[in-house]
Formats: sequence, structure tokens, C-alpha cells
Amino acid sequence: MSAVVKTITPFIDKEMLLQALDCLNFKYTIKENEIVTERVDYYGNQRFVFTNGRYQFFHDSSANRTVYPWRNLNVKDFKTVSSFLEAVEKEYNRIYAEKLAELEQIRQEQLAEQERLRLEEEMKRIEQERIAYVEKQKQTIIQKAKEQGYSVQEKKVNNKIKLILHRNTY
Repeated sequence: MSAVVKTITPFIDKEMLLQALDCLNFKYTIKENEIVTERVDYYGNQRFVFTNGRYQFFHDSSANRTVYPWRNLNVKDFKTVSSFLEAVEKEYNRIYAEKLAELEQIRQEQLAEQERLRLEEEMKRIEQERIAYVEKQKQTIIQKAKEQGYSVQEKKVNNKIKLILHRNTY
């Protein structure tokens, strides 16, 4: 009689499940919503079937014995269903953790890029404020100098503004 073995980790991502099977060197074929493994029991190939948003493993319940009477001779290292699912689950969790780490790295890089852009904008704003302040100071000095009877000449020396005041004598 067939049985469904529940695992602690629900296999919800097809790509990661296939990667886990590949890493463990288990051969499989994909047929619509099923991943058919090379493992064979009384009812044929054992399979992961996609139902209710996750992959469930279907097999003959006697396939969990240490010695299996319908053992597939093509499977070199026969594993019980429990040990097979444990190995797949372990590999699936490892791949999942790697993907999470990759996503976190991408998120950190995006945050760093956003922070860099924010700092660049802040620096531009500060530079614009500085330029506006310098211009305002220059205009204030020129205005006061003219009120006191000076003529003002402006020069740029080494990227700095130099104001030269000449006393107007009438």
C-alpha cells in the first residue's frame, strides 16, 4: 500500500528540489507536475508530486524497510525512504540557505548603493549651499564696499575669489 511521508521541510520550490536531487546524484525525469525519481518500488518509480503548493513524495510504504524486496538494481546505494528524504531535505535546506544568503547579499549591495547615492546627493546639496553662501557673502562685501566709496575688482586665483578694493577719491 502506498503512503505519503511528510517531511519537516515542505519542498515548495521546484528548482531547489531539482538542484538537491542533482547534488545527491539522483536521476529523475520531469512529467508535468511530477518529478519521477530513479527509485523503484512495488508501484513503480517513486515520485514527487506537486499538490497544494508543494511537492509530496509518493512511494510504497514497505520501501522504508532496510531490505526492500523490489529493490531497483540501478540504484547503487539503496536508501530507505526516510534516509532518502532526509538527505534530500538536508540538501534542499542547504540550497535554500545559500539562496537566502545571496538575496541578503544583493539586498545589502542595494542598500549600500542607495546610501552611496544618498550621500552623493547630500554632497551636491552641501556644495550648492556652500556656493550660494560664498556668493551671498561676496555680494554683501561688494555692497558694503560700494556704500563706503570703494570700487571692487574681482579676480580668481587658484580657484578662489579675490576681491580687490580701490578707494574712490573724488
